[in-house]
Order: sequence, then C-alpha cells, then structure tokens
Amino acid sequence: MALVFGCFVIHSGSSFMNGFTGTSIQTDAMSVVVKDDSSYKELKDLEGKTLQYNSSIDEDNIDMAIKDIDSQITCDMSVCSSWEELYSALYEGKSEAIVMNEAYRVLMENIDENFSEDTRVIYQTEIESDADNIVNEGSVKDGVFNILISGIDTYGSISTRSRSDVNMIMTVDMNEHKILLTGIPRDCYVPLAMNGEYDKLTHSGIYGIDETVQTIENFLDIRIDYYYRVNFSSVVNVVDVLGGIDVYSDKELNGTWTNKNVHIIKGTNHMDGGMALRYARERHSYAEGDYHRIQNQQEVLIGIINKIISADTLMNYQTILGKVEGTFDTNMSKDDLLTVIRNQLSDMKGYSIERQYLYGNGKMTYGLYSMPNSRLYTLIPNETGRQEISEKIKEITGG
Repeated sequence: MALVFGCFVIHSGSSFMNGFTGTSIQTDAMSVVVKDDSSYKELKDLEGKTLQYNSSIDEDNIDMAIKDIDSQITCDMSVCSSWEELYSALYEGKSEAIVMNEAYRVLMENIDENFSEDTRVIYQTEIESDADNIVNEGSVKDGVFNILISGIDTYGSISTRSRSDVNMIMTVDMNEHKILLTGIPRDCYVPLAMNGEYDKLTHSGIYGIDETVQTIENFLDIRIDYYYRVNFSSVVNVVDVLGGIDVYSDKELNGTWTNKNVHIIKGTNHMDGGMALRYARERHSYAEGDYHRIQNQQEVLIGIINKIISADTLMNYQTILGKVEGTFDTNMSKDDLLTVIRNQLSDMKGYSIERQYLYGNGKMTYGLYSMPNSRLYTLIPNETGRQEISEKIKEITGG
C-alpha cells in the first residue's frame, strides 16, 4: 500500500507525507448514554437526573467529561465500581443515563450483545491528548520487514481509541517479491504486554496501538517493524478512491448484512468500499465463523494491494492521493516509505501472496483483565500452531 503514497512524494515533495505518517493526537469520545426507549433526547433533558459512571478505569477522561457536563446541567453524579454495576444501573432504572468512553463500549457489549441496539448516545464530547508518535526508521533497508495491520471498529477520525478488531501481520520480502499474511483472531487469549495479565487480543487496542504491537510481538516472539492503523472509514474511502477492487470469494452468499441486500458469487466479485467493508466483517454466514472472516479480510487486503500496484492507479496517483490523506495512522517514516517505493518502481514486479492463520479452541473464560467479573468467550491458541506461524515469519525475516 505504501507504493501509491510514495509516488506522490517523489513528484510533489514531502507535504503529503507529513500529514500521513504518525498521528500525534489521541481522541477519546466520551458519551452520555440512555436507554433507547427513554424520552431523553439531549443533555438538557437530564437536568436534575442521576448519571453514573465507572470509577475503576479511565479516571482522567471521566473527570474531564464530568466537568463538561456539570458546566451545562445540574445532575446527581454517582459512582459504580465495575462495568457490570454500571450496566445494571442503567437497565434497572437506578440511573437515567451513564457516562462512558466509547473506547470501552465493547466491554458493555460483552455483558449484553444488544447493548448498542438498546441504547442511544444523546451527548458526546471529544477529549484530545498527546499520543506516542515514535516513527520507526531503517527497518526496510534489508528489504524484509513486518507490518501489523490493526483495524479498529469505528468510523470517522483515525485518532479515536478503540478495540483492535482486525490483527493482520504482513511480512514483506521486497527482494523475493513475496508477502506472507498472518491472521490472528480477535478473541485470542493472550497476556497483555503492559502487565502480563490475560485478556482478549481485541481488548489490547483499548490501551493504544503500542499495546497491541507489543502484545503480539511477545506472543509470537517476533519483531513488528511498522504498524498501519485503519478503521471502517479507511476501508470504505480507500476502496472507493481506487474505483473498487476485485475480491475472490470461495462461496456464494445471499443475505441481508447491516440492512443491505448482498449477493456474492463464488469467484471474483467487484466491490465498492461499502461492500468490501461488509464482506470483511461478515462471519455469521460461515460455519467457520471468525476464521472465515479472517480469510475474507485477507482477500480484501489482497484486492487493495493488487489494485494499488496496477498501472491504472499509478497513472492517476495525484487524484487518488489527494482523497486519502488522514485515512491511516502509521509509524513508518517518510524515508522508509520512499525506500519501498523506489524499490518497487525499479522493476514493477508483482508479489506472490501466501496466507496463514492461528487456530485454537473456544472457551468461556472468567476473570479477563478488562472484564474481571465476567465470563467471556475466548480462543485458546493451539501452541503448536502458534510456534509454526512464528517460525514461518522468522524464516522470511531471518529471526
């Protein structure tokens, strides 16, 4: 994917790259949430009412959100000590509304999968803070490197903090023109890098992209040189800007996904951004569930890669690149992006792409770090499989 961005730099200088590599801002969206069947429509409707929040986590952002709310209405702020208590307060009517960071919405959905459908956000304030912005340099010089594609489950600003719903390692060998895609299920049961406590891999994204990177590095005993952080809007925007992509499906599918009628043929399908996103997210249509979703995500990524390195895309790079600035967050330096580009432009060869997946056994697990009082579905990784995918990555990167 870096190929297109680099072409712009070669012809037009580094201004575009300055806006592309490495966000220095982290955004936390703090929401006031009510039951969907309530009469409350906006913040002023909660004048004199009870609002509750979870005091066990995210204290600084909660304090700032409460100050913002207090500056607009007078209400009774009450403290809960866990997500389960906060959920019960709203659903049992002990509180008319709750205050929560959208980064932690998944934790409420872990308690009740219908939480988002049963509730509404009537007010939201965004809190911006400085984020770690350590640009990585030099790892592409030998032509072999690992990139983590981290997909967060949000629309809008790429700086918004959220769970890491997609975790794909792209091992690139520019010398041999080979790419290895390694998919790791989001429910994988792993020790977090920050404290060694076990949790779902997807929850690592709540604590920032660096936490996801370091957790996967430790888990697979590999080095991740770069990350590309994307969200729902990223996928839709890039695919549409490219004029759609061709995606292979190994099954014919019919159905309604996210209120859209979908027909996928067995074979190659041309998809716009919305369709590509829906296809990459769908898992209920497959007996293999999340494993098949990872396969579909890899097919979408392959479609994007193939389209980006096509001659038609290169001929129209100025129009394309003007529409995707700010779509990604990455720690790859401008110089390293240019190295990748110049290498590719020197011969214009395509890449052979191989795929692998981490398998495991599903289990209901109690006491995860992010949800210590709940019993949640996790995927216990197959140890032999973990070692095999680690070794395959090391065979390419040299350990």
